[in-house]
Amino acid sequence: MKFLFASITIISLVLIFSNCGDSSQDKELPTHITPAVMSKGLSLLQQNCFTCHSPDANLENRLAPPMVAVKEHYMGKKITEEAFIESIMKFMKDPKEEDTKMPGAIKKFSLMPKMAFPDEQLKTMATYLYYANMEKPDWYAEHRDEERKNYEQSLTPEEKVFLKKGQEYAMATKSVLGKNLMGALNKKGTDGALTFCSERAITLTDSMQNHLGVGIKRVSDQYRNPDNTADLNELQYILQSKNQMKQGGEAIPKVFSKGKKMVGYYPITTNQMCLQCHGKKDKNILSTTQDKLSELYPEDKAFGYDINELRGIWVVEMPKEEH
Repeated sequence: MKFLFASITIISLVLIFSNCGDSSQDKELPTHITPAVMSKGLSLLQQNCFTCHSPDANLENRLAPPMVAVKEHYMGKKITEEAFIESIMKFMKDPKEEDTKMPGAIKKFSLMPKMAFPDEQLKTMATYLYYANMEKPDWYAEHRDEERKNYEQSLTPEEKVFLKKGQEYAMATKSVLGKNLMGALNKKGTDGALTFCSERAITLTDSMQNHLGVGIKRVSDQYRNPDNTADLNELQYILQSKNQMKQGGEAIPKVFSKGKKMVGYYPITTNQMCLQCHGKKDKNILSTTQDKLSELYPEDKAFGYDINELRGIWVVEMPKEEH
């Protein structure tokens, strides 16, 4: 999966500021566009949007067009900041096919679900999108933290191959689940999506296992379905990763040998959409949704999350002979 980061350095903000907005013009940034504004906009996009609009996801595994494509379609040639922000906010608050500037994307990925963002957050994200240089997202690659680099450097060449393969398998499965979940959200709303998750999520995951020839599952320390309960090794990784994230780091994918298999762990983090079903009761989760959750999952523990928290992991088991 793709990794989200909570902060950005002043140096990289300067780099962004040096080539932002319409690259065909040399704009002088208005005084209200400060490093703090841009940092907040980037953080919100990372937390809420890059899960689907990732700037570096594999083409075949995308859940939505990359953010640079969104900007290009909404930017036009001489659109003002105000008009750009208004256009983005209107669609985000109430996505309609007749209002989109990206009909091809809707045909490929389907219409995005309605998101409950406060106007202030929507404006901040749209402001960042208007001024930031999305065409060359070097800042994203530059901000992969040192812990992940150090871990990958410690791996053998074979382990590095399996770490990458496992992530590709996890992302392919996530893509299938994500597309089906969005379809359920658009057709039947949150409660309908819950029914989809209870009836088809594990079945779809199993079908991807058979298709890819590897073992794939999602597990958590706070499971919704008891079949997704983490074992002791998985639980240890989850708790260690949560501790790293609390200290400002990130959950780092891991791979290790287990008999005739290589096993990979890949983090699953929450975004705004997740909170509709996994957020805090009486704050993010509607009462009707809570009633449906109680009906479908009497042992439910998968709630109480905030944005950008570790909700669980993908576990991918790969036969060594495939390498």
